[in-house]
Amino acid sequence: MLTNEPTLRPGLFRLPDEPVASMVLIPGFRAATRVRGAFGWFTAGWIGRLAPGLAEYLNHETTAPIDFTVAPAFFPEERSAVERGVKMTAQEAAELIVDMFVNGRAEVSALGRHALDCLAWMIATQRLRLRIAVPTPESNYHPKIWLFEDGVNRVLARGSGNATHRGVADGIEHIDVDVSWLPESQSRVRDGVAMLDDWSQGASLGIEEVVELPEALARDIIRTAPAQPPQPGDYAMAAHGNGTLHGSRVEQSVRRPERRLQIPVDLKWMTGPYAHQGEAVRSWEEAEPPERGVIAMATGAGKTLTALICATRSQDRLGREPFLVVVSAPSIPLIMQWCKEVKKFGVTPVAPSLETNTDRALTRLFRALRGGGTHVAIVTNNLLCTPSFQSTVAEKIRSRGRTVATMLIADEAHTLGADSFIRNKPGFFEKRLALSATPVRQYDPDGTEEIFEFFGLPVYEFGLDRAIGFCLVPYNYHVHACTLTSDELDEFERLSQRIGVAMGTGATGEDSGLQRLLIARRRIIETGQSKIGLLRAVLKQRGPRDLEHALIYASAKNPEQFDAIGSLLTDLDIKWAPVTQETTNNPRRLHSILESFANGACQVLLAKKVLDEGVDIPSIREAFIVASSTVEREWIQRRGRVLRVHPGKPWAVVHDFLALPPVDIVRRDGTRTMKKIIETELHRTSTFGSHARNVAGNDGVHADLDRIATAYWPDGRAEAEILRTASEHVVARATPRGRPW
Repeated sequence: MLTNEPTLRPGLFRLPDEPVASMVLIPGFRAATRVRGAFGWFTAGWIGRLAPGLAEYLNHETTAPIDFTVAPAFFPEERSAVERGVKMTAQEAAELIVDMFVNGRAEVSALGRHALDCLAWMIATQRLRLRIAVPTPESNYHPKIWLFEDGVNRVLARGSGNATHRGVADGIEHIDVDVSWLPESQSRVRDGVAMLDDWSQGASLGIEEVVELPEALARDIIRTAPAQPPQPGDYAMAAHGNGTLHGSRVEQSVRRPERRLQIPVDLKWMTGPYAHQGEAVRSWEEAEPPERGVIAMATGAGKTLTALICATRSQDRLGREPFLVVVSAPSIPLIMQWCKEVKKFGVTPVAPSLETNTDRALTRLFRALRGGGTHVAIVTNNLLCTPSFQSTVAEKIRSRGRTVATMLIADEAHTLGADSFIRNKPGFFEKRLALSATPVRQYDPDGTEEIFEFFGLPVYEFGLDRAIGFCLVPYNYHVHACTLTSDELDEFERLSQRIGVAMGTGATGEDSGLQRLLIARRRIIETGQSKIGLLRAVLKQRGPRDLEHALIYASAKNPEQFDAIGSLLTDLDIKWAPVTQETTNNPRRLHSILESFANGACQVLLAKKVLDEGVDIPSIREAFIVASSTVEREWIQRRGRVLRVHPGKPWAVVHDFLALPPVDIVRRDGTRTMKKIIETELHRTSTFGSHARNVAGNDGVHADLDRIATAYWPDGRAEAEILRTASEHVVARATPRGRPW
């Protein structure tokens, strides 16, 4: 505990007259379970000077990684050490500690002798996390602050001394110390912690961005300082205007190059297998008006890369003008995927929805935009449609007497046909690109027209017929069917009568009352109770132990179905994890689940509608679509989730689950609505299966669908004795047993 260290007390210490290292910093390391800091200069010198405390910190198994946010300038030896640490293998890291650790414990004198090796080892083993704070062009990142925590108490030390040998020992410095357990210090400790939190997240007018060490090295953000610190004569030169001091030698003031998008050199998009991306780019550029339109590409064809190529070429045509690119997406997982792809083009995007403070993230974006260059913001559809966001963007791009060029990229653009977008279209975006595998909104021609009117007409299409066998794997398709229960059938009929009355009074699909009735009736088909028994039968035939990398879609309209499927999976001893809105709003939790799924520890993902929109989990081999949908866009999206190319996945398997009225009731007194529902489901599944590998043959998709159709409408043929009464089910005849691959 920090309170057990007698020399830890508030006060203003002067160096080198008072031994701050032995009185404050070493005891802080010795008693803390977490150490954080922010420094303008960072060398390995502090390691040797503070080795007695650092050794104890490293020897504790429960201590957190040391967490420092430092300026982007290292001396050559330190730069070499951190580069070595980032690239070091586990074996190389283990070899390094031979000289520093004795009987598994850090040896104090060895840490001092091997400070640079210790620095590399701490980075390689993640015992030290370095963030790089990149200052704005007119600023300079130069804090000096240490924070020691033991889970209850805190010690804050700040002043003029950096994390260097001179800064903690020999230099003429001052360090002000406060402790959280004394009332007179508590407010200053809180203020210091808030300051450290803000700087580590880039929340300062003088910080352009904060970048993790590996990315900073990859982007060449870190500047190598001269080997020697500044001398007295250097200060005199700076004072006479011959240069500037930037922590080391005098330097002529050099403005950091503006960041710009760059197409990765290894990306082949104009020729070869992915030449369709080049065709799409040219079609968008040559549209009327230019640089507006909709690109429709099947899952896996590269919509994201195509859009970023469009943005990069637009940027290049602007010359050196500042450029703001806003990407909108309907979900957090998609935003995370966009962040990864944008970084490949050389720009770190701002994603307000992934940060704790949206306003602060946007402030950082617009502050950086003032310095020129290209900047990318990735936002949710909800944020894009808010008047406050739109008014802020519109104001910022017209400030300081010039207008910043802008581009809007809408991913899964069909989701923008809703009223929230239609009422608040951001008309100030000059360049507009909409992306979707299914841009036409089924049953909503008005919403489709609004999208095309704002973004422009479709300019390029790469359909499923071209994608399968190229960027999507082939698939087998199995249709399983069950009948509604008596209660469900009664409710279905009651709703159908009310819908008929509403339509008879002139109500349209836009009428909210009629819409609620239609949704309620559709819910019965999606969430039919018999589907759970049918799913059990299919899973038992498949073999629960043999399931791997499988996805089950439950309805978003009824949580009881989701819970029932979860209970069924547990009962069958199938390892599963949920993927819901709650999961996707927690990126860390989502990452953990997907990692477990990828390595096979989790057999099944149980998802609601949240995985419909473009989420990339290519390791999925098999999908069970329990919540079948009549909306073409939704089942195309769901099919796309399982068809992504992945090593060791020659083809995929898709299971579709139908809930239909019993045959006997339909034949005896079935209504037109009942028959229409059956026809719609059979048409949907026939269309869905038309591209399947097993569409033909005695056990193929068409044979299974013909058997179901014959049960309802024999038409002179032998009747199929299936689905006669309530709560029956039938499993597709070619459903695989065991592992199908």
